[in-house]
Amino acid sequence: QKEVPLKKFAFLIHPRDTSDVARRWWVTKFLPNPLVDTIIEKLKGRLGFTICSNFKIEKLNKKVEGYIIATLLTGRQMMTLPLKIVRKRILDTILFAQNKLGVEIIGLGSLTTSLTDGGKWLIQNPEVRLTITHGDTYGVAVAEEGIEKILNVFKTNKQNPKIAIVGAYGLIGRALSKIFAKKNYDLILIEKTEEKVNLLREYLKRFSLLKDNILTISTDLNEIRNSEIIITTTSHPGALLKSEHLKKGAIIYDIAQPMNVSPQLIKERPDIIKIDGGYVDIDGIDLKFNMGPPKGTTFACLVETMMMALEGEKNHHIGEIDDSYLEKTKEWAKKYGFAHAPFTCFGKPISL
Repeated sequence: QKEVPLKKFAFLIHPRDTSDVARRWWVTKFLPNPLVDTIIEKLKGRLGFTICSNFKIEKLNKKVEGYIIATLLTGRQMMTLPLKIVRKRILDTILFAQNKLGVEIIGLGSLTTSLTDGGKWLIQNPEVRLTITHGDTYGVAVAEEGIEKILNVFKTNKQNPKIAIVGAYGLIGRALSKIFAKKNYDLILIEKTEEKVNLLREYLKRFSLLKDNILTISTDLNEIRNSEIIITTTSHPGALLKSEHLKKGAIIYDIAQPMNVSPQLIKERPDIIKIDGGYVDIDGIDLKFNMGPPKGTTFACLVETMMMALEGEKNHHIGEIDDSYLEKTKEWAKKYGFAHAPFTCFGKPISL
């Protein structure tokens, strides 16, 4: 009997900073960071991306084959180089996955989502025939699960915490703003421009959620000093939060990739708890590549891509988070045994 070829998927990543390049090429850790940055910026064509791993997954008698592929630009380069150059590098990576590897579904990781307009720019290209997801839908589901665990600690202590969302008009930030506004939590919503602040107001108004529990919508990061829980979801290329922004004993749920909280901040402020947000327990799946999360866990956006391959999903999931699809990803996660990973801070286990 002829064997049916496995459905193939890929997940697109990029180095968060120069030190991440050493995860793929260890020799680069002996080179000065500016030199490594210069080299990867000048790469062209097939040299501009690399296959980090190839692995197989078996769940409920279904088998799929996955690839992790890195577009070789750091977070800072992605945010500062001309958009045309960055998008060309991302497109080259995706077309290689499609045309050379036979990939049918691709998930966009980290800044590759925001820099392709949530994937919308990619599907407008006639050469792109595969299915694309930004993976942020299951990212929202996992974040909601993690934040509810944090909130349960406050409820046990009969406290009513204020929640700040930094990057509140991003895809994940917008969806979480809506979810927690509906649940009547006191919210402080932060965006980097007045334009996004106004768009966020209109968005919440559309769902009749611009109520008294929205304490402020602002561009001023100092507003989060009043929050017990801070959720960071920005596309900022590095650490954003500073000690002076944070209330004593604040809990930060950091979904951003690159992370919005630095290890130095946690050393300066031992009273602060930082949780690695959006990590999923994938016990039994070997990705064959260390992307940063602790062994046995990975990013929710990658897990969404896996689940789409296992389900044979053919629809794009890009742009605005769709509520019905959000519920579907939660059902898939139960079906395949995926859930929020145990809490960690920079990969080290913590408890609340």
